[in-house]
Amino acid sequence: ASERLTRDALSVFAQIISILSNSEASKRFLSCRGDLAQQLLDLLQDLLDSPHEPRSRPLLSKALLKLSGKCGLLPTSFALNHLEKVGEQVAGGGYGDVWRGRVGSQIVAVKSMRQFRDDDASASLKKLGREALIWRQLSHSNLLPFLGLYTLESRLSLVSPWMENGDLNSFLKNPPAGTDRLSLILDIAMGLQYLHGENIVHGDLKTANILVTPSGRACIADFGLSSIVGVLSLSTTLSSRSGRPGTLRYQAPELLLDQRPNHFGSDVYAFACLCYEVSTGKVPFFDTHNEGAIILKVIEGARPSRLETISPVDLWPLLEDCWRGSPEERPTMTLVVQRLLSEP
Repeated sequence: ASERLTRDALSVFAQIISILSNSEASKRFLSCRGDLAQQLLDLLQDLLDSPHEPRSRPLLSKALLKLSGKCGLLPTSFALNHLEKVGEQVAGGGYGDVWRGRVGSQIVAVKSMRQFRDDDASASLKKLGREALIWRQLSHSNLLPFLGLYTLESRLSLVSPWMENGDLNSFLKNPPAGTDRLSLILDIAMGLQYLHGENIVHGDLKTANILVTPSGRACIADFGLSSIVGVLSLSTTLSSRSGRPGTLRYQAPELLLDQRPNHFGSDVYAFACLCYEVSTGKVPFFDTHNEGAIILKVIEGARPSRLETISPVDLWPLLEDCWRGSPEERPTMTLVVQRLLSEP
């Protein structure tokens, strides 16, 4: 019976891949709505959760994103049924609010989207749903795990493990004795290498989007501006251009010039900016407060000034390579990880 089940699953998998690889068939697939769309979303998520040809993951993930965006539904497995709110709101930002909660015995973070007007509701839900869909497909020790979705006070919320150490920006303001900054940088590099291997561009790397685990390891969070790239017939630009939220001090020149959307090379550039902040304790262009002046500097080829580092290892040659003006000349994250591992 189990062999027959496996054969059936492989048959369904092959049929779905065949449909998604065909332009006309994929259009019909993505035009489904209502109960049928819900069943297809659940099927796509089941296929992504099962072991199969890894090269098919981006195609399935992108189909899941597009169908969900068109029909306004999410896989039923995302919903958490029992969550207890603990205390008051602990953080707030332009995106929304963060609360502490409990699922069973686990303390969790609950991030809910802020909504300013009624007509923002649909856009907010779509943005949050898209983040959940991308995040749910990822699994790596240097990525914050996604636990599910929960409706808190009538607002759909993203749920993840609670990180008592907070984000990297806060953590490094008063780091515990013996904090190894190079290990934190390597953690982030390995997480980003994994993301790129999954055809995911993060799109908003910065210390505020890196959390620190109880054991002192760094993990990448916040996939709200992430995108899936390079997928057969479902090719579409999911990332927006530079006129979007993001961290200007971390943006590559081609983003500031609005020449292309976020891509692997712009993540590499941002990673080097993050390394600079971790190893020096200063943000890139810390001595320049005018955003327009920073944009002009970067476009004209200027990069953050060399400083004495807190980190014992001189990463400057690596940072310079990651900051090259031409994205094609920047190293891949695989090469970055290799170079970091070779440091004494």
